[in-house]
Amino acid sequence: MDNHTSFGEGVMSESLVEKKEILTYILYIVVFLFVMSRAYGIANLLRFLFRHLNIGYSDRKMKSLDEKWFNVQLFKIINRINITKIEDARLIQKGLNDGFLKSSDFYFTNSWGDVTLPMSLPRKIRSFMMGLTLVILGSVAWYVQEPIIEGYAKFDFKEFSYYISKEKFFITNKYTKSSPPAIHSKEDCKNSLKLIDSTSIFAIACTKFLDESKSYQWWLADEIKSINKAKNSLSTLAYIYLTLGTIWLFSLVQFLRAGKKVREYKAFPEND
Repeated sequence: MDNHTSFGEGVMSESLVEKKEILTYILYIVVFLFVMSRAYGIANLLRFLFRHLNIGYSDRKMKSLDEKWFNVQLFKIINRINITKIEDARLIQKGLNDGFLKSSDFYFTNSWGDVTLPMSLPRKIRSFMMGLTLVILGSVAWYVQEPIIEGYAKFDFKEFSYYISKEKFFITNKYTKSSPPAIHSKEDCKNSLKLIDSTSIFAIACTKFLDESKSYQWWLADEIKSINKAKNSLSTLAYIYLTLGTIWLFSLVQFLRAGKKVREYKAFPEND
């Protein structure tokens, strides 16, 4: 008995160690991807690493250009504002210092490119259409999964539908959806079958519900599992598409507003 117990504990501890190692690797990957995102690619990471190690260009002009590049990249990483020129970095930093620009103006804008450059009308239309398409796909997925009832197999009969699970069932009518349907148990069916018409929807549903044959029970379990999987998959897709579409449209509007504000600030006489 003790041997079996120690063996089981050993297997469990090995399993826990393996899971911990997997989670550690996943954490490393997530951190690496986050750093990559913040640093705008592996090339920037390498350059920051070389700079930290005091490895640089020996050519004077290249050193000067590299210094400008470093300042631009550092500004982008710290502020999450996408620009390409050191002059624009200075302008935006001045606007932030003056209070005309706010850090919140630039949230979610960095993925759209240089915030100082206006977006062309064709690209603007395509971008809005893409965001709307994501929202529409999410809405369609949500609409499709909404009638699916988790944990039940559905059967249609004329204008009725009856839903059967392992322990209960209910009947709906497509013409009367005002009140929630009554939930029935196996005991309800056993007590009612002798008293009602065998051709009624309740009798038909009860007969199916009380079927204890192995083949039917296996089919019912598989059908319920399949329905649950379909609903969960559609719900997940709906959440993903709606979230992506919302973020896409919000970030696009943010980018357009921020760009307009930066160009307005740039047009001030003192900034010429």
